[in-house]
Amino acid sequence: MSWLSVAKKDFIDSRRSKGLLGLISLYVLLLALIVYFAGDSPQSAMTDVLALVSLIGIFIILSALIVAYLSIAGERESGSIKYLLGLPNTRFDLVVGKFAGRSMVITVGLLLAFGVAGALGVVLLDSVDFVVFAKFFLLMLFFTLTYIGIAVGLSALCASRSRAMASSVGVFFVFNVLWTVPTISPAAMLRYVAEDKLGMVFGPEIYELVFLISPPYAFQRAAGLVFTEQSIYFPRYFSPPR
Repeated sequence: MSWLSVAKKDFIDSRRSKGLLGLISLYVLLLALIVYFAGDSPQSAMTDVLALVSLIGIFIILSALIVAYLSIAGERESGSIKYLLGLPNTRFDLVVGKFAGRSMVITVGLLLAFGVAGALGVVLLDSVDFVVFAKFFLLMLFFTLTYIGIAVGLSALCASRSRAMASSVGVFFVFNVLWTVPTISPAAMLRYVAEDKLGMVFGPEIYELVFLISPPYAFQRAAGLVFTEQSIYFPRYFSPPR
């Protein structure tokens, strides 16, 4: 058994979960509702709809963390990890397999949601740019898989469900709350230490690099590769200090 076998088993087990099926159904419902109500507006276009999809960005982050935070910690607490590691599997196989399995679950959910949204868009909207639509889907998928990887890594480090949950909540708070507070954000703290205490002056590229560590901010910047006019998917205050 290799990481591929671990991923296959994890995907099959996850597919039987009513909670995950409900989560995927919610993906589909939310995007379908966005397209449906956008179709009532005059001269509605798919690019306008994709801008509205950002409103459920926080939900997608939370769902990715929920899907993956127990991937290994849950196995360890239940004792089933002994079975997985008792077979000719390495710890590397387990971690990579769990990441691949949970990623497949999320990918299927997003494919269904965007597939339904695209089909409704053809019927209800005035125009659908499928190139932009496909690029945005890939960007959203990569963004979601980033959080899957973070959650699986935290799950591998934690010995219990409660610690894995607390770690996931902490990651969500740091990347989605701490990074947006101008006075205590990592970039602001770096500026305070470097300039106020050490007398060093960093260029704006350094502070931009610090902000790019946060997946939501990196997603916002990457959206500029997909859209030319619409690239704001997160609050406007989510920007580096000047």
